[in-house]
Amino acid sequence: MAGEGFRQMKKAVFDILDEYSALNLDDNVAVIACGAETKVLHYFSNDYTSIKKCFKSIDCIGPPQLEAGIDLTLSCIKHRGGGTVYLHPLEIRPRVVVISNGNPTDKSDPKETTTNSKTFQRLFSLAEREGKVNPFTFIPVGNSPNYCLLGALAIAAKGGRLIGWKEARQYARLSLNFRVAGKLLSQFRGETLTEDIVRTRYSSFGHGDEDDINQVCEILNEKEVYGKLCKENMQKQYASMPSIGTRVRRGKDWQYGNQDSYGVGTVTGHCDKGWIFVEWDNGQTFDYRYGNNGLMEAYDLTVCDEPRHIPENQTIATGCLVRRGYDWQWGDQDGSEESIGTVYRVEDRGEVYVIWPNGVKSNYRFGYKNKYDLLLCDPRDPEIMQLYQFQKEMFSDKKSTSSENKQ
Repeated sequence: MAGEGFRQMKKAVFDILDEYSALNLDDNVAVIACGAETKVLHYFSNDYTSIKKCFKSIDCIGPPQLEAGIDLTLSCIKHRGGGTVYLHPLEIRPRVVVISNGNPTDKSDPKETTTNSKTFQRLFSLAEREGKVNPFTFIPVGNSPNYCLLGALAIAAKGGRLIGWKEARQYARLSLNFRVAGKLLSQFRGETLTEDIVRTRYSSFGHGDEDDINQVCEILNEKEVYGKLCKENMQKQYASMPSIGTRVRRGKDWQYGNQDSYGVGTVTGHCDKGWIFVEWDNGQTFDYRYGNNGLMEAYDLTVCDEPRHIPENQTIATGCLVRRGYDWQWGDQDGSEESIGTVYRVEDRGEVYVIWPNGVKSNYRFGYKNKYDLLLCDPRDPEIMQLYQFQKEMFSDKKSTSSENKQ
């Protein structure tokens, strides 16, 4: 893809990066080229100036190998590239943006540029399968792009989009409008959000025009696309990483700007070996590197010993310490009456998830049908903190002894 197609592609990418910079966003972006050679030109980064420079090394040679390019993109994402942003109740996973003339291989072979080709069928299956997790956006460029093929792929992907290259700057504002949509869904829980409500409320989040209003409405109409995936991975436990409930701060390899608001967070799960989920006290959740993930060894986080204080206007939050309450009916699931656990997830319906010193994790009522299985512990109480530290050390020693005996 050369000439006018390359110019349009470069303009679309630069418009996206310029809008991210103008909005002070820190979205990670990677660039993958697929032509005579399919390769990563720039790995995931929010250094937009550096990303722009990589376009100087692009050689527009050979037909666009769409299938190979998308495969490489998905491989980068699966190796924990990009990361997932949690904007309660939305879960914004890495997006795949394909900028192409829409001809998957050599245009000289007419059969390969139709929706009946075997190449297209493979691409369709790929977009349909992977689009359930990572939304696809297709941007046609060139003098005569294959709208039919790219449009069909956009339809195949859940939440797929087909936009013009001149709309790229507005597309970049999705990152901002995801945040607006998440806040509206939290404020109007269980209510129908109409366009009038969005129009009235948008100004409280910042300046937006008619295109922003429409974009927020679009997100709200397809919010199931950004729903939470199965939490199987969050149930994994790796002994080499901080356990669920551990309090952490940014570590020596931190490279994520102000995601943590320079504060403390709580480990809420293990993604894969070398990656953990953290919910910061500012309410945002991301995944971070901790140890060797198979590609590199890095420590974005360091363990700390700073208890969570109850936020204003909230009755409980992730990271708070709890013990059995007035409506407790779960025997010695927590270990004993004296056990102090850590909240690692809070649901809207009056339900919280707790991990106890003995390693047991479970969900409990905290307001559900006016029942409270738990009581909050005051982290300013020295007796509480002394008991909490003692229990942590005691069970940590037991785990170490058990591990040594197995060896």
